[in-house]
Amino acid sequence: MSAPIDRDAFTRTYLYLLDEIVGEPPKDAPGNAVLDDDAGWLHTLLQVDHTRASKTIAQGSTTIAGQASHAAYYVELLERLAQGEDVEADWPKSFVPSVVDEARWEETRARLLAALTRFRAMVLAVDEWDEERLRGALGVLVHTAYHLGAVRQMIRVV
Repeated sequence: MSAPIDRDAFTRTYLYLLDEIVGEPPKDAPGNAVLDDDAGWLHTLLQVDHTRASKTIAQGSTTIAGQASHAAYYVELLERLAQGEDVEADWPKSFVPSVVDEARWEETRARLLAALTRFRAMVLAVDEWDEERLRGALGVLVHTAYHLGAVRQMIRVV
């Protein structure tokens, strides 16, 4: 049997990392995990207009808008699972929209940031971290960080 995880220590550490990935780390944070200042989703997506967000970097690849939509979808999916819903993922559809106008791009950015904000609130509400909750919470960190990195590299090309 494994030892229980200290809820407060885990939550504090988790939120430190999540806040950095979102782009709003605490001002008194002792360093950073992403390495670059202002490298989270918030600042990264604000660097891109809808035209650049809709461009592919190679034939058959996704767009920045598609990556942001997928990241939002993933967080929303885990949110629904955590609430006890029985959901089936549609991964290809999760990258839609990939081409956006200005209004849809703003909607896509807002959707991702809102999903991450809701997930943050869910983390704060957890009374006890079991293995299933840990997998979901850590999945959000890893998955969104991966796609954030992909978007940051795509920005250099588009």
